[in-house]
Order: sequence, then C-alpha cells, then structure tokens
Amino acid sequence: MTKALMRAPRAVEGKVADRGAKRPPARSRIMSRVLANGVPLLVVVVWYFAAQNQPEYLLPAPLEVAKSLKEMLIGNLADQTFISMVRIVLAVVIAMAIGAVLTLIAHLLPVVDGLFGSRLLPFVNAVPSVGWAILGVIWLGVSDGAVVFVVVLILLPFSMVTLREGLRAIDPELREMGRSFTRRRYLVALKVELPLLFPYALAAARLSFSVGWKVAIIAEFFGAERGLGLVMNQARQNFQTETVFASILAVVTIVFVVDHLVFDPLGRLASRRSGTLVEERNN
Repeated sequence: MTKALMRAPRAVEGKVADRGAKRPPARSRIMSRVLANGVPLLVVVVWYFAAQNQPEYLLPAPLEVAKSLKEMLIGNLADQTFISMVRIVLAVVIAMAIGAVLTLIAHLLPVVDGLFGSRLLPFVNAVPSVGWAILGVIWLGVSDGAVVFVVVLILLPFSMVTLREGLRAIDPELREMGRSFTRRRYLVALKVELPLLFPYALAAARLSFSVGWKVAIIAEFFGAERGLGLVMNQARQNFQTETVFASILAVVTIVFVVDHLVFDPLGRLASRRSGTLVEERNN
C-alpha cells in the first residue's frame, strides 16, 4: 500500500513542476530584488539622519542599536535570547500536540466538533494575551512555566483551526483509494491523511512560531526572571531605547532566519509529497 500511494513516476513529477506559476519576466524580477533590498536600506538612511536631531532616548542611532543587537545575538545577552527561544519552541510543540489530539477527537467524534468549533476556540481567542499573562503569573508565579502556559493557550487555536481545515480539505476519493488497499483505519490515516495534513501542520507551526515570539515577550514582560521580555522591561525603566530597538530586531532576525532555513525547505518537501499523492490518484 505504501508504494502504491507514495510512489509517483518521474513523468508525473515533471508535470507537477510544470504546473507551477510561470516565472515573471527578468525585468520584474530585477525590480522586485531592488525594492526588496533598497527599501530597507532607505529606511536605515532616513533613520540615521532623523536620529541626528533627536535625543538618544527617543530615537537612538542605527549604530548604537546594531551594537545592542550584537550583544543579544552573540554577546552577553545571547543567553536571554536563547531562553526565550527555548520557551517558544517548547510552547509550539506542546500547542501543536494538544491541538492535534483535540482535532483528532473532534474528527472521530462529530458530536464534539461543535463544542470545540463554536465554544472552546472562540473563548480562547477572545481572551487577550495580557489577561492570560496576568493569570499565568497569579497561578504559576514568576517562572518559565507561566510563560510557556500563556504562549500555549494563545497558540492552541492556531493549530486546531489549521488542522481542522486540513482534515476537511482532504479529498474523499483519496480516502476511498486508501480503503481499497486496506480496511484498517489507522493505516489509511498513517499513509494517506497524515502526509496530506503535513502542509497544514507546517503552516500552523510556522504561524505559531512567529506569533509565539509576540506572546512570549508580553508574558516575559509581566512575569519572568529571564528572557528578552525582561530585558525590554528593564531597558524601558532605564530609558535604554537602543536596547528596546535591538530586542525588536533580534526577534525579527530570528523569525526571518528560521522561516527561510527551516520552514521554507520543509514547505517545499510538503508540496512535493502532497502533490505526489494527488497525481497518483489521478493516474
């Protein structure tokens, strides 16, 4: 069954590749690169000249921010950045795991689906991040657990909604094709549904990672003894605006790097695997 579902002829793979969007003209590609690289450079230039006429506590110079950013990525404050990173990765894993279990329960028991879709998710989404952060400190104290707790609660709806949509989007004919090879429900789920759900799970993880940073900073701001949120809070109290700017840029840099080095390659892999299954059904 595995080979029949997952193997695709090379000719089919070529067709899948050919169906991709046509590449834009060379001129458009060049203009796109110029804008992508030129606009950030222009922002830095404008920032530099604007900072000359402003107090440092209002608008620090780019060079001062760059020095603080270096400290956060590879210097004395790198451990604070790493702690926040560990909390976020842990929270994403927990939220994805809980979301997958709850989504599976709702999928197997339709009577529960209404409870999750019309009651649980709207409630969790409606509670502001600050509210969860305050409750986390009250219930768990100033600790790593409080930060992870808050981030998990905020990220849980993202994973559940995305995975639910993924299950609904699976072509029933693919399930029927799987059942023609075996009547074992778990094998159909393992060999057919899970590969097709991988792009949705990846999308949920990608979104959760970026949103997780925003939530974690807020949670650390209110109730943490370590982390970038604490660094930003201390910088605010000491009017170290360059550190606040650097903290923001550190988060942007990390999300950008992880997005391109981790999620983009996984996304291309997911597209190839899901495309193989669909083409196998059509042939």
